[in-house]
Amino acid sequence: MRFVRHLLAEFTPSAQARLPERAVAGLLPPFRAPELEDRVVEALRRAALPGIVCRPTMALAATQVQLGLSFPFREDGVRVRAAIAAEADDIAALTDPYQVAARAGNLSGAIGGAARALIARGAACGVTVGLIGSAALEAATGLPYTGGVSDIDLLVKGGDMARYGRFAADAAEIGRAFGFAVDTEVELADGSGIKLMELLSASRSLLAKDLAEVRMVGRDEVLAAL
Repeated sequence: MRFVRHLLAEFTPSAQARLPERAVAGLLPPFRAPELEDRVVEALRRAALPGIVCRPTMALAATQVQLGLSFPFREDGVRVRAAIAAEADDIAALTDPYQVAARAGNLSGAIGGAARALIARGAACGVTVGLIGSAALEAATGLPYTGGVSDIDLLVKGGDMARYGRFAADAAEIGRAFGFAVDTEVELADGSGIKLMELLSASRSLLAKDLAEVRMVGRDEVLAAL
């Protein structure tokens, strides 16, 4: 398996059975409270929530990948999250943001309308649009992740500067129409990502994020990797 940021990981049955205990142990510090631990266990018993492949914040063996777990509820307005180290053998399948976008029909209300309009506009501009963040989790699971969100997060690929420029302008218009800020990341050929608005700026050095690190890269290198 090739792991890059934003992939959703489906657990094997045996890994899923162990997940409640591992998720409780991996709860981020603000969420380590008995009542939240009980909610996490109940959520994982009710539904097969995916892990999100992310940059490691813990020591990992060569056979492991860090997965974030995001739950369909908040504490004091903040999404409850956990992080675990998973063996590659714990993962049954990986779903990328573009495959998740094909499930945008699972999204209802304004967030669903915005997501589908953005995906369609991307196609019209010659840009492939994927869903990440809360909208992706709701599209993938059918669970209520998007209640109260004020933005929609996208991952895009396949464009050049002109296409990305057209899409950025159209996405901002769609966001205003539906009442959401649109936060878009461009996926480069190596799987790293750069914010779309930074790419469209005049900056000669851009911030790139991948599974291993966050680094500054030159604009010419980025343009060659589009």
